[in-house]
Amino acid sequence: MQILKPILPIVVLFSLIYADEDSNKTSTSLNRDGYMPRLITPESQKSGIYGGLALSAALVSYQTQIDNDNTALDLSLITGYNFNSYLAAESRATISIANDNSIDYQKLSIFLKPKYQVSKGLNLYSLIGFGKVKAKSVGSDETQSSKSSMQFGFGADFELEDNFKVFADYTYLGKDTNAKYKNEPATLKSSALTAGISYDF
Repeated sequence: MQILKPILPIVVLFSLIYADEDSNKTSTSLNRDGYMPRLITPESQKSGIYGGLALSAALVSYQTQIDNDNTALDLSLITGYNFNSYLAAESRATISIANDNSIDYQKLSIFLKPKYQVSKGLNLYSLIGFGKVKAKSVGSDETQSSKSSMQFGFGADFELEDNFKVFADYTYLGKDTNAKYKNEPATLKSSALTAGISYDF
């Protein structure tokens, strides 16, 4: 056994590179016209951790005597952990990079993420969790909101090569009945349409 230990990594490497795609092995190697083969991490060797970036269209409604709808373009940093093929946990930290009426939005969310594979590479998922939404006028206190509440969503992702995924989802981010909009009492409701890319480590 001591003699085999030094050559074991070499044996494993060659088995990954020359694995037959039609076999039952989970490792695959794609020969790209003479270039070095691309190794794809087997599911059994992935850490379960993933991360990604996304852009969101935030949909925000302030209900006063007249309803006022606002939109914002947000950037989200996403981190998560896959417990198995059916369940993950995910966190999202979001900031505004462009917005209506000079209102800055910030969001922090933590979700449980049940998921289901409907076809090869395509997964549907739901988001069930808790988070905080903050809104404030840039340079003034005319508009303010800060509320923690339950948050929900649903979406889909599609697996690309080299452990990448693209995804899109809708999330309802809760409401704040004690908000202020342009110095008037208001109720804030917010949701978001999000699309991005993630990587499985």
